[in-house]
Amino acid sequence: MSDDESSQEGGGAVDDGMLGILDDGGGSGVLAVADGAAGTGGGVSMQMLKAAAARKRVKSSKPKRSSSSSSRTRPVVKLLVTSVSRSYSEPWRRRQQRESSGTGFLIRWHDDDNAADNNNTVKANAINRIRIVTNAHVVRNASTVRARASFGPHVVSCEVEWLSLPLDLALLKIAEGDWDDFCKGWKFGDLPSVDDLVKRERKNSELVATTMDAPSAVVVQGDGDATTDDGNGKDNATTSKKKSNSADSICLTLSSGLPKLDENVTCVGFPQGGTQISVTRGVVSRIDVDAHYVLRIQIDAAINPGNSGGPVFDEKGQVVGVASSHLRAASNIGYIIPSKIVSMFLQMCMDGMEVKVEDRFSGLGELVVRTQEELDDEPKHVPGIPNLRIHGSQSLESKALRRHLGLEELEVTGGVRIVGAVGSGMGEESKDAPAGSDGKEENDSGGNNGDSADGETDHDGDHLRGNDVLLAINSIPIGMDGTIQLSPDRPDERINFRSLVTCQRVGSKVSLDVLRNKQRRELEVVLDMSKFLVSQYDDFDAIPLYVVVGGCVFSPLSLPLVQEKKSKSPSSFSRYYRDQRNKHEQVLVLSKVLNDDVNVGYHGWKNLVLKSVNGYEPSNIQELVAVLVRKMHSEMIEFRCQLVGQDDADYVIVMSLKEVLQSEHRVLKQHMIASWCSTDATSKELREEVEQYEPSEAKRTVSWNTMKDVRSILERKEEN
Repeated sequence: MSDDESSQEGGGAVDDGMLGILDDGGGSGVLAVADGAAGTGGGVSMQMLKAAAARKRVKSSKPKRSSSSSSRTRPVVKLLVTSVSRSYSEPWRRRQQRESSGTGFLIRWHDDDNAADNNNTVKANAINRIRIVTNAHVVRNASTVRARASFGPHVVSCEVEWLSLPLDLALLKIAEGDWDDFCKGWKFGDLPSVDDLVKRERKNSELVATTMDAPSAVVVQGDGDATTDDGNGKDNATTSKKKSNSADSICLTLSSGLPKLDENVTCVGFPQGGTQISVTRGVVSRIDVDAHYVLRIQIDAAINPGNSGGPVFDEKGQVVGVASSHLRAASNIGYIIPSKIVSMFLQMCMDGMEVKVEDRFSGLGELVVRTQEELDDEPKHVPGIPNLRIHGSQSLESKALRRHLGLEELEVTGGVRIVGAVGSGMGEESKDAPAGSDGKEENDSGGNNGDSADGETDHDGDHLRGNDVLLAINSIPIGMDGTIQLSPDRPDERINFRSLVTCQRVGSKVSLDVLRNKQRRELEVVLDMSKFLVSQYDDFDAIPLYVVVGGCVFSPLSLPLVQEKKSKSPSSFSRYYRDQRNKHEQVLVLSKVLNDDVNVGYHGWKNLVLKSVNGYEPSNIQELVAVLVRKMHSEMIEFRCQLVGQDDADYVIVMSLKEVLQSEHRVLKQHMIASWCSTDATSKELREEVEQYEPSEAKRTVSWNTMKDVRSILERKEEN
């Protein structure tokens, strides 16, 4: 007997249970069956019932999101930034105030200030439980930073606590005066106020100490039914609800690994085109390295101005990266900083790894003039990108070269040749150098990119030499093309071998498998930071410096200077970008000429490399100032300059010393320049010498405004 016959024998009646099966959630299933029954005398076939039940099962089996959209968007904030940056093309002034916006997100934090049991310390502990992560370029040179909630008109002030310009990451702290406003506005399970947190800190100090060890261990705010540890090793939803009042409920988790290709990602932020929060989705397109060989992830989700600093989530609701940039003149090519790099940055901040001022500024070092008050007002900087202190590497895809180096005899299939080590000649052992400076990585075989250090002192441990063949780093083999496996479980994906170095902290040790003179050796190298001849980042290793002589403006060459000039051929200075400096060496350039009668014939000259002044070859801007005030005794001043790439041809600027000194006040006044040189362009020795022979502070302050007055003080010294 068929199913249809069976249903008809039952009188065509359908009980309430069957109606429930037929109902697909919207009532349309019952209506369809009822209409069919009306035409057949009220009979319902078993096939219809099975089909309706199948539709219901399919609908109920749809995957649920691992975390609600609210849990992803509520911890995201819009950053309202007011910044005043410095000008490098006109280094005696600051640029116009600028207002911009970006994105950040909340993470849980902890400091080691919970040892003392007093109200101030415990209150500070409570406030220290929350931080905001964003991009460094969003808050660089910021005078004010305010964070606005994504779900309401709640705004709090923030302070930039830590920066890493090489990694493009920043850590913000909520201003102490706005903490209570933060607690009231961000109602994540009624986050308690400072007084409540003080009481809780005292009661649960041991629990807090064990649950807040590292940023990577932060618990994500997920669905309301997420389970947590109740302290006794048990997971239960009740404990989770009780903890909804803590900092856990407003924190995002950083993913511990790299996402896979074609994995779905969600980008959350406040891009241009609107004022409210925006959500875009895409997939992971590629995992690669940037220009400094630091890991980065390419996604096709839209990233636009304003998205910078926002979180990018995977399907589990964890943060796999921080949105940082997009490729112009291209479609759907955006880049995010992987959570692995973000975790390394946060751990350095937590460990207090602050790079010293004397190690930051290329070419000046400890000669940079900074008062303690200025240092207290500035954000703290973590060290730059680590390196192996080599000038570069060469791929070994040539069979003849591999035979020449003895690789085929040893049946070695991979490796890269080291073209040179910092502080050494070809084939000579290089000297190590003290840690602490801006860090970049070496270039591929097609260019000169280096890992640097001053080469002044030696570290314990081994170091690479020129003509070494680097076979492996930390037992991870390097291919002959200079690539490695992305990870053991992803053997088909490869990436540049330098990413093994840049994903570690400065001062870490790595083991190297090296072929030297056809003999294999194991080396242990301490990772250091690069010190580039051309400084790379404003306020990290570069500051605006200048000297004005007869309207000719001389400045050290830096990337911010080149970028600000917006030259049609900005690569003209690119030959210097990866060179490593020796001690306080700088490349001095004629930045521009301020037109005046004293410099007729040189109007419009710019972008020339200074080689000598009256036969003297200053190695940095402080030496240039010393030459001008101490050694100019002839009637003429002669500057010899060169175009980049034309070492055998020079351009000469000759001016009368008397006319230069007479026109100095006129030129400075016409262009509203307070002093003939920047403060940091004068050496410590010169300042002490002037102070010794001009005891009056008022006269001494005025004397620094012109070269003529400084020369007069030094001439009095010679007369005495």
